[in-house]
Amino acid sequence: MALMNTCWIVIFTLGLSIFSYASEQSSEVQSLAQQIQNIAQLESWQEQQMVGEQLLNHPQLSQPQRASLFQILGRSAFQNGELRKGIHFFKRMEVSLGENPDPQLHFTAVKMQGIGWYHSGEFAASEKDYVRALVLAKNHQPPIEVAHIQNNLGLAYVKMHDLMSALSHYLDAYELYKQHGNEQDQADIILNIAGVYIRLLRYQKAEELLQKAITLFEKLGDSYGIALSQANLGVLYTQTSRFEQAGVYLQNAIDYYEAVNDVKHLSYEYSNLAKVSISTGDMAMAETHVNFAIYYAEKAENDSNMSEALYVQAQIFLVKGQITKAKSAAQRSLEMNQSLGAELREKRALSIIALAEAAQGSTAEALQTLTDYDREMFKLLNQALLEKAEKYQKRFEESELSQELAQLRQAQQLQELKSKQQQQLMWMSVLVVGFALLALVAWYRRTIERKAKLDLSNEVAERTAELQKTADQLRSANQIKSQFLANISHEIRTPLTAILGYSESMLHEHRDNERLKESLTVLMRQGRHLKELISDVLDLSKIEAEQLELELTEFKVESLLSDVTDMFHHPCLEKSLELIVDHRLDTPYRVCLDYVRVKQVLINLLSNAIKFTHHGYVELLAEQQEDGILFSVTDTGIGMSASQLEKIFEHFQQGDNSITRRFGGSGLGLSLSQQLAAMMGGVIKVTSEPHVGSRFSFWVPCVRLNQLDDAAPISQPEKPSVEVFEGLVLLAEDHDDNRVLFERILSQLGVQVESALDGKQAVEKCLSSYPDLVLMDIQMPHMDGLEALSLLRQAGYEGPIYALTANVMEHEIKYYLDNGFNGHLSKPLEKDKLIAVLQATLGDRYQPQANTEMSLDMTDLKQSFASTLEQERYKLIDLWQEEDYPGLQYHCHKLAGAAAVFGFLPIADIAKQFEAALKAQNTSQYQDLFLILCDELKVQACSEQFDIT
Repeated sequence: MALMNTCWIVIFTLGLSIFSYASEQSSEVQSLAQQIQNIAQLESWQEQQMVGEQLLNHPQLSQPQRASLFQILGRSAFQNGELRKGIHFFKRMEVSLGENPDPQLHFTAVKMQGIGWYHSGEFAASEKDYVRALVLAKNHQPPIEVAHIQNNLGLAYVKMHDLMSALSHYLDAYELYKQHGNEQDQADIILNIAGVYIRLLRYQKAEELLQKAITLFEKLGDSYGIALSQANLGVLYTQTSRFEQAGVYLQNAIDYYEAVNDVKHLSYEYSNLAKVSISTGDMAMAETHVNFAIYYAEKAENDSNMSEALYVQAQIFLVKGQITKAKSAAQRSLEMNQSLGAELREKRALSIIALAEAAQGSTAEALQTLTDYDREMFKLLNQALLEKAEKYQKRFEESELSQELAQLRQAQQLQELKSKQQQQLMWMSVLVVGFALLALVAWYRRTIERKAKLDLSNEVAERTAELQKTADQLRSANQIKSQFLANISHEIRTPLTAILGYSESMLHEHRDNERLKESLTVLMRQGRHLKELISDVLDLSKIEAEQLELELTEFKVESLLSDVTDMFHHPCLEKSLELIVDHRLDTPYRVCLDYVRVKQVLINLLSNAIKFTHHGYVELLAEQQEDGILFSVTDTGIGMSASQLEKIFEHFQQGDNSITRRFGGSGLGLSLSQQLAAMMGGVIKVTSEPHVGSRFSFWVPCVRLNQLDDAAPISQPEKPSVEVFEGLVLLAEDHDDNRVLFERILSQLGVQVESALDGKQAVEKCLSSYPDLVLMDIQMPHMDGLEALSLLRQAGYEGPIYALTANVMEHEIKYYLDNGFNGHLSKPLEKDKLIAVLQATLGDRYQPQANTEMSLDMTDLKQSFASTLEQERYKLIDLWQEEDYPGLQYHCHKLAGAAAVFGFLPIADIAKQFEAALKAQNTSQYQDLFLILCDELKVQACSEQFDIT
């Protein structure tokens, strides 16, 4: 029985212990929250900091409690003047919030960091945190908080002397305060805007705003706001030479700041009061005031106020003749301003240093310092006022302060004139001081310095002359190379045309003579190879001279692969090779690239693979990779060693000389392909093993175009029917053959055609007959298409006008549409697009004609154009000899359009390039393109003569 009682006692005791422990834990958690709140009630900052650090190490401290503790410690640090410690606590608060922070706490942590940096004088750091806080406020905070941050940002920008940014944020805050703020907010922002106007030298408006602010502050009973306004008025009166009034207002502000022990403002206002004493010539009083300013700046630990006080002290030392002290004080001010990012103050310190150096006899250093000052001041004056004034002008027009922005440009111009006058006066002062001190310098020292400068100048001049000579030699060599390539191309292609022409003619005449046919075939093949080699050399030259341009078009990759592989089926059959095409892309796969250049690279890679492979296979693989397409060409050929791989992409290089002897080739294909790939943003890589084979990988960046368009079935126009339209079409075209061809096409479509030879005639005929549609060439004599369009619209013609031109670049088409054209048709004229335009403009007046086909015989027109090629060449030569570059540009445009229409694409391509060079005034390309165009005209003329085109 006694044992039973003992057990019950033990169990009861244990239960009491467990309950007591749980109660203690609960009360400890409750007391932890209470302890955090009680920190602010502690008397000394040291005690608050010590207790806070102890609580931060408490094991049961939750994340919200930790954030709250950091916030309380940060605010207490600010209240006790420990600004940097406060910033540190708010940074720790931001980190403690984690990856998904509470929006309100996150905003508070970032905002308070900005406030701390601002009051510490670190304005660049303050601006960064305020910008972050503004983003958070716009996403999660009410408009009044956004206004407060806009106001704080304006304050930071004022301290950084970015006045236009400050004005922009102030006005944003002002608009929000008008809707969501109270009178205190509006009074504060008016005071801030007035401060910007003082710095912009708009004194009259600034004084009006300050008087208005003082009235509002007096109504609100805000002594601090009144003191700030009076201090600003003191600065304004100082800058407008009303020194007595300035002293009164500044002293009133100082009296208030001394009463509340505001050491930061005391430092700044004592600096301003010292400036007033300097202006009145009372140097003793100025020195007393500036010493107070330095004392309070040190006490406030404010680098911004210290830099301003040192600048004023340097002025006082300079006036008193204490040059070394003046330079030292100015140098300290300069260094502080550089660390603070205060550009304008930094430039002011440079001016004092320049005067001190001149007074010490260091005229060269003084001149350099003054030059730096002039350059930096010029940047500030032009960039800060002129560039940003345009940016914000429209935003200010709806505000009650918008009328003031219209006068900013005049203020900027006036500021520039005053700055130039100040620079001239300062320069004259430096010269006077410099000449006076130079008279006291020993002649020997002056002679030595002059000799050293002369030696250095000669050395620099010699080195500069050497560099200039080297640059001229390199430029001359490059021009000679380009000239040589153009000339040699011209000289080779001219006889080559005759060789190919006669060879093909003889091959046609003697097609039954097998022996002669074999020889002529070899001659034709080698001639074409020589022509391709010339084209490769010219392409390389264009790439090196940055003259080769890509022409982007939309196409399907499967069509490209089919086009390329069709070329190599027969060569593979001849060598008993298997040609494998592995297409791993989704179909259809549409991209926008330079079709011709991509095809050129693939042809080079496949032709090399087949050339160096005797048995086995050649594989072409296409797959998507890394935001682009990877083409891989794999063969089972002779392969290459590591040493051969190092030089295969060099000009005129193959694996070794034996390869050239065995397989032939110029060694240009891979070099050209690599450079073309680089132009398209891609790259070619190669892996190879001797006697096993090689793999060339060609990656080109691109994106797949709209898959919805690809998914829709493409409806092909039915051949058995053609639309016949009714209506009048005015055609403006200055080239005779083009005009006849377009008249013939339009007539077959049933419309009535009226033609004009130039823009002036087009305007006259359009206003007299009012056609249903106008097709207008752009470049025409007497009046171009754009001018004709403008006159027609002014005269009241509202019908559709389409641009008909060979200019098909996207930016050119956009330019035509922006200038009022209803659409664009390119040369050569595409029938489907022309019919679509006629349907859109004459849609209610056409009848589909079944079982008819539109056939157009262009033989006579093509022959007519071909017969004029030689005349076109002579015309080009005449214009070139007369140096009539506008005439050449017009003639090239006209020639390019006609050549494209009648299928003379090489002429059209070169003529477009020559026209572009003339338009851009790229004179270095003129001679090369002129010779190539003349050569191509002669080649095509001979080709037409032998009928080999």
